[in-house]
Amino acid sequence: MSIPTNNTSIWTVIPRKRRFWDILIFWKSTGTEKAKIPTPAHITKACKGIELQGKKIKTILYSTDLALIENNDADALLAVYPFTPSLRIIRTLIAFSNKPVICGIGGGMTQGDFAISIALEAQNAGAAAVIVNQPFKNEDIVKLKEHLTIPIISSISTLNFDFEERIRAGVSCFNITGGTNTQEIVDYLQKKHPNFPLISTGGKTFASLQNMVNKKINAVVLTPPTNAELFRSIMDTYRLE
Repeated sequence: MSIPTNNTSIWTVIPRKRRFWDILIFWKSTGTEKAKIPTPAHITKACKGIELQGKKIKTILYSTDLALIENNDADALLAVYPFTPSLRIIRTLIAFSNKPVICGIGGGMTQGDFAISIALEAQNAGAAAVIVNQPFKNEDIVKLKEHLTIPIISSISTLNFDFEERIRAGVSCFNITGGTNTQEIVDYLQKKHPNFPLISTGGKTFASLQNMVNKKINAVVLTPPTNAELFRSIMDTYRLE
């Protein structure tokens, strides 16, 4: 596959005069063939990596779509969504994905004992780590730390936050999701806490992804194209035949 230019999407496939499925051949479990929506390994290899379930993780797919999960070769899965955490979803994704799963357990509407119980169930189901949103209370993180053996990751979306208190509560890693301010937050944390693990969103283009991994973060979170976007690519390719 040709490497796209820096201004193109990290998932862009340059059409050729062949069938779509001839261009993007699925990576089977042997690892000898290419995934249909592969991660850009030539860029993400610059990440330092974090260890989850004995594996070094550099790329994390942000999706709960089973078809996208099966057809992507990211090292791990980030399972968060804008609804109350569901044990059915957690168990399904862990059983299906065959890779480490980072499970969202709350932080906004979901707090306290319910979030803690979800975290314990996720750990029992085989989750590699749990992740909480910025509003999650530090006292609940302290309680989580007492009961969990898997890492606790905290998402951060602003510089106006007490990072030190969060670290003292027991989180193992920050996930930076600051939109246009993401790089600024990463720069701040690398200066104030140079040895603390960071994962971060990488943006939608090769340029934004390259800028982020050049900062030597531990892992990058990649958001795949939607099914509608993928079907559009397929149909555009068919029309060239």
